[in-house]
Amino acid sequence: MQEKNMRYGQFIRSKRITDSRELTLKDIAEELGVSVSFVSDVEQGRRKPYDEEKTEKLIEFLKFTEEDIALMYDLAARENSRIPRDLDDSMMYTEAGEMARFALRMTKKGVIDDDDWKRFIHYIKTKEGGDND
Repeated sequence: MQEKNMRYGQFIRSKRITDSRELTLKDIAEELGVSVSFVSDVEQGRRKPYDEEKTEKLIEFLKFTEEDIALMYDLAARENSRIPRDLDDSMMYTEAGEMARFALRMTKKGVIDDDDWKRFIHYIKTKEGGDND
C-alpha cells in the first residue's frame, strides 16, 4: 500500500507482522499494557492512534527507525486532524514554524506549487549533505 493511502493502524500492523520476532497482538498488548482487542481495534482503524505514552513504548519495542517514527506521527496526525506530535513545538512556537505555516498557507492559495517545494527540499538536502536525488 502506498504511504499516502496508508492508515495509522495499517502501518502499525505492517511493522508488527514484519518484525523478525513474529509478534502477535498479545505481544503488543502486553508491552503497551492494554487489551488484545484494543490493539486489534487500533490496527483495524476502529480506534484512534495510541496516546503519547503508548507510542513511545511502541517505538522502542518495535525498534522504529527515524523514518518510521516520522511516518507514524504523520499518519496519526492525519487521523487526528492535528500537527504531527514530533513537530508541534517547532510548528507553533518558533519563528521557523511561523514561516512554515505561512508557506503552507501560500501553497493552499496556489502561490507556491510542488516545484517550488521540490527546489526548496533539494536545497535543504544539499545544504545538509544528504542529497540522494
